[in-house]
Amino acid sequence: MTSVTNSICLECGAPVPAGGACLDHFHALLVLEGTFPGAPGSILHFYAVACYNLQHPDSVGLTAEALEGLRRNLADALDGKASVVELRRCTRLATNGLTRVRRRSGEAPVDWYRGSWPVNVTDVLTATAVTYPDLVEAWARSIRATLDMVAPSGSDWQELATASRARRERFQRLLVQGARAG
Repeated sequence: MTSVTNSICLECGAPVPAGGACLDHFHALLVLEGTFPGAPGSILHFYAVACYNLQHPDSVGLTAEALEGLRRNLADALDGKASVVELRRCTRLATNGLTRVRRRSGEAPVDWYRGSWPVNVTDVLTATAVTYPDLVEAWARSIRATLDMVAPSGSDWQELATASRARRERFQRLLVQGARAG
């Protein structure tokens, strides 16, 4: 079966199949993850959901505050400062009551990176039960590194996109080398 790609996701740079959406890739990843023992509900699942959300600020529709909170949670998880249980508890507390996490229809898009990322959902879709932990963590670390390149005062997103493309090419080479070695 041949997959026809006629567009690229403007938010993450992944190829999008004709008539499809990047969200289709994410749903396929969740189905795949469900076949890996221990992955659903684990820190790996948190990484996958956080990564997809951080790379899709428009289609997911999170507020700037929610994106920043998710970014902090991802950093804490990667640094070993927060377990899945702690992340869930903190998220429940932060989003309790009248706190909005999704933008209302018609609200302006958030100031956030969009474009080619070094790793996106399609890269992780190549995973097996053995490679999934490393691939999804590499995805999380690449997002953190990409977003950390942005100065707190705001950087030129175009400059960041150029640097991200170079890191993506390097990651793709490592994937190919890993496949040959395995």
